[in-house]
Amino acid sequence: MSRPSGLGPRRVGLVINPASGAARDQSARLRQLVESLRQSGHAVEAIDTQRPGDGISIARDLSPRCDLILAVGGDGTFCEVAGGVLLAEPSPDAASRPVLAPVSFGTGNDVARLSGLRRDDALLKAIAGWSDGSLQPMERDILEVRCHLDGAEVVRHAFLFAGVGIASDILRYTTPTVKRWFGPQLSYAVGFFRALAAWRPATLHVQTGRGLLAEPLVVALAANAPHAGGGGMKIAPGALLDDGLADVSLIRALGRLAIARQFLSLASGTHVRHPNVDYFRSAYLTVDADVPMPVAADGDVVGHTPARIRTVHRAIRMLRAKGSHLNY
Repeated sequence: MSRPSGLGPRRVGLVINPASGAARDQSARLRQLVESLRQSGHAVEAIDTQRPGDGISIARDLSPRCDLILAVGGDGTFCEVAGGVLLAEPSPDAASRPVLAPVSFGTGNDVARLSGLRRDDALLKAIAGWSDGSLQPMERDILEVRCHLDGAEVVRHAFLFAGVGIASDILRYTTPTVKRWFGPQLSYAVGFFRALAAWRPATLHVQTGRGLLAEPLVVALAANAPHAGGGGMKIAPGALLDDGLADVSLIRALGRLAIARQFLSLASGTHVRHPNVDYFRSAYLTVDADVPMPVAADGDVVGHTPARIRTVHRAIRMLRAKGSHLNY
């Protein structure tokens, strides 16, 4: 059953990650945002996360009683919130779920960039437009990631990308200290070169709609959106957010210098033209390895292989800035 579409003030839940943005103090900005929502007549319920994964359970609990849930943090926080909303009810109908929106308190904030909501004033205008009926949310795909953690299978979600290989190592080496020292634009580059120094080729067993591949790979990546990594990397130049497919990149093992060149070409998306890169669309991607390897989902490492990544078509509704089409 769809949620009521009546206009007027909304029930707004905030899932707040206080550790986002390298834990820099953003309390004054948060207070101003909450006060602005309440002054506009919205009923606001705000809950802090305490540890990784809390956003899933908090959003699941908030989902039945909220029209809108704001993910206050980075891209990883948004994915936890989206996952919690999807787990809250078995209905495949996105209209029965609360609308989602990111609040850019993180390092990369690529989801906020894609939706045109990096600034709080743009977010408040979008909420006002949705409340008065002049702006409609958009239904978008999301990636479901099934992997393993602590001996059990877990389900996580990603809006931007999910993968195995050096993408996971980049996240592990982009530590809070690196984020604090180098900021959102440079921190992932620093993480990349730290990961590259420790990188060793590994044979990945990859199954897609094209068949099975078993080769030493730098990365096996499924992307739902064109940009990731502080907005500076065009990881999947052809990706669409509502086509029911992921843009898959399989980068075969290269020398470190060639990998570094590939990283630099991410800014323009020209890496997909390299002869050692297979770039195509598939509804799913499964990855296994001879030894367990970390699995990345947007801004976090969420488990280890074996992993299965599939596209869930138009599973979530997202708020957007007026004129934004949730694509760069």
